[in-house]
Amino acid sequence: MVLASVQEVNLIPNNGGFLDLLFHHTYLIINIFGFFDKSGGYKVTLAGLIVLLVVALAAAAIAERLAGSKPGKSIITPLLLALLGSYIFSLYVLLPFDLIIEGVRIVAALLGAIVFGVFYVLISKQAAPKKAAA
Repeated sequence: MVLASVQEVNLIPNNGGFLDLLFHHTYLIINIFGFFDKSGGYKVTLAGLIVLLVVALAAAAIAERLAGSKPGKSIITPLLLALLGSYIFSLYVLLPFDLIIEGVRIVAALLGAIVFGVFYVLISKQAAPKKAAA
Protein backbone atom coordinates (compact mmCIF):
# COMPACT_ATOMS: atom_id res chain seq x y z
CA MET A 1 0.00 0.00 0.00
CA VAL A 2 1.48 3.33 -1.05
CA LEU A 3 0.38 6.42 0.80
CA ALA A 4 -0.14 9.64 -1.12
CA SER A 5 1.55 11.90 1.43
CA VAL A 6 4.79 9.91 1.69
CA GLN A 7 7.70 11.66 0.02
CA GLU A 8 10.97 9.97 -0.81
CA VAL A 9 14.23 11.91 -0.92
CA ASN A 10 17.64 10.64 -2.02
CA LEU A 11 20.48 12.91 -0.98
CA ILE A 12 23.01 11.05 -3.12
CA PRO A 13 22.04 10.55 -6.79
CA ASN A 14 21.51 7.03 -8.17
CA ASN A 15 23.58 7.52 -11.30
CA GLY A 16 25.85 4.46 -11.10
CA GLY A 17 28.93 6.42 -10.04
CA PHE A 18 31.31 5.84 -7.15
CA LEU A 19 29.09 7.57 -4.55
CA ASP A 20 26.12 5.48 -5.66
CA LEU A 21 28.19 2.33 -5.32
CA LEU A 22 29.53 3.34 -1.91
CA PHE A 23 26.34 4.67 -0.30
CA HIS A 24 23.53 2.73 -2.01
CA HIS A 25 25.07 -0.66 -2.79
CA THR A 26 26.77 -1.07 0.60
CA TYR A 27 24.14 -2.23 3.05
CA LEU A 28 23.38 -3.97 6.32
CA ILE A 29 20.55 -6.48 6.72
CA ILE A 30 18.99 -6.88 10.16
CA ASN A 31 16.92 -9.96 10.88
CA ILE A 32 16.08 -11.15 14.39
CA PHE A 33 15.83 -14.94 14.09
CA GLY A 34 13.35 -14.52 11.23
CA PHE A 35 10.54 -13.72 13.69
CA PHE A 36 9.38 -10.35 12.46
CA ASP A 37 10.04 -10.22 8.74
CA LYS A 38 9.91 -13.23 6.44
CA SER A 39 11.17 -11.26 3.42
CA GLY A 40 14.81 -11.37 4.45
CA GLY A 41 15.11 -8.61 7.05
CA TYR A 42 15.43 -4.86 7.33
CA LYS A 43 17.90 -3.56 4.75
CA VAL A 44 19.74 -0.33 5.56
CA THR A 45 22.22 1.17 3.11
CA LEU A 46 25.28 3.11 4.24
CA ALA A 47 23.50 6.38 3.43
CA GLY A 48 20.47 5.17 5.43
CA LEU A 49 22.75 4.28 8.33
CA ILE A 50 24.10 7.84 8.36
CA VAL A 51 20.51 9.14 8.37
CA LEU A 52 19.72 6.74 11.23
CA LEU A 53 22.71 8.14 13.15
CA VAL A 54 21.15 11.60 12.98
CA VAL A 55 17.78 10.12 14.03
CA ALA A 56 19.54 8.33 16.91
CA LEU A 57 21.06 11.59 18.14
CA ALA A 58 17.66 13.30 18.10
CA ALA A 59 15.94 10.32 19.73
CA ALA A 60 18.60 10.11 22.46
CA ALA A 61 18.08 13.78 23.29
CA ILE A 62 14.29 13.36 23.41
CA ALA A 63 14.55 10.14 25.45
CA GLU A 64 16.86 11.92 27.89
CA ARG A 65 14.33 14.71 28.35
CA LEU A 66 11.45 12.24 28.80
CA ALA A 67 13.16 9.70 31.06
CA GLY A 68 15.73 11.89 32.82
CA SER A 69 18.82 9.94 31.76
CA LYS A 70 20.77 9.19 28.60
CA PRO A 71 20.21 5.81 26.92
CA GLY A 72 23.79 4.55 27.21
CA LYS A 73 27.15 6.22 27.68
CA SER A 74 28.13 6.48 24.00
CA ILE A 75 26.35 6.89 20.66
CA ILE A 76 26.42 3.12 20.03
CA THR A 77 23.46 2.34 22.32
CA PRO A 78 21.15 5.01 20.84
CA LEU A 79 22.18 3.93 17.32
CA LEU A 80 21.32 0.30 18.07
CA LEU A 81 18.04 1.38 19.67
CA ALA A 82 17.29 3.51 16.60
CA LEU A 83 18.02 0.56 14.30
CA LEU A 84 15.81 -1.75 16.34
CA GLY A 85 13.04 0.84 16.72
CA SER A 86 13.15 1.68 13.02
CA TYR A 87 13.02 -2.02 12.14
CA ILE A 88 10.03 -2.79 14.36
CA PHE A 89 8.10 0.40 13.61
CA SER A 90 8.70 0.13 9.85
CA LEU A 91 7.21 -3.35 9.88
CA TYR A 92 4.17 -2.71 12.06
CA VAL A 93 3.37 1.02 12.04
CA LEU A 94 2.02 2.50 8.82
CA LEU A 95 1.59 6.24 9.22
CA PRO A 96 -0.51 8.33 6.84
CA PHE A 97 2.38 10.81 6.70
CA ASP A 98 6.08 10.08 6.58
CA LEU A 99 9.27 11.23 4.95
CA ILE A 100 11.61 8.66 3.45
CA ILE A 101 15.22 9.80 3.25
CA GLU A 102 17.64 7.32 1.67
CA GLY A 103 15.21 4.47 2.29
CA VAL A 104 14.63 5.25 5.98
CA ARG A 105 11.14 6.17 7.12
CA ILE A 106 12.06 9.13 9.31
CA VAL A 107 8.91 9.55 11.44
CA ALA A 108 8.61 5.82 12.09
CA ALA A 109 12.32 5.55 12.88
CA LEU A 110 12.18 8.54 15.23
CA LEU A 111 9.11 7.27 17.06
CA GLY A 112 10.56 3.77 17.34
CA ALA A 113 13.92 5.04 18.58
CA ILE A 114 12.24 7.28 21.17
CA VAL A 115 10.01 4.48 22.46
CA PHE A 116 12.88 2.00 22.65
CA GLY A 117 15.19 4.63 24.18
CA VAL A 118 12.73 5.60 26.92
CA PHE A 119 12.00 1.97 27.77
CA TYR A 120 15.73 1.20 27.81
CA VAL A 121 16.41 4.06 30.24
CA LEU A 122 13.49 3.13 32.51
CA ILE A 123 14.39 -0.56 32.58
CA SER A 124 18.08 0.14 33.18
CA LYS A 125 17.16 2.49 36.07
CA GLN A 126 15.08 -0.27 37.66
CA ALA A 127 17.80 -2.89 37.14
CA ALA A 128 20.56 -0.70 38.63
CA PRO A 129 21.46 -1.52 42.23
CA LYS A 130 20.00 0.90 44.75
CA LYS A 131 22.41 3.01 46.80
CA ALA A 132 21.91 2.87 50.55
CA ALA A 133 20.95 6.14 52.17
CA ALA A 134 23.61 7.40 54.59
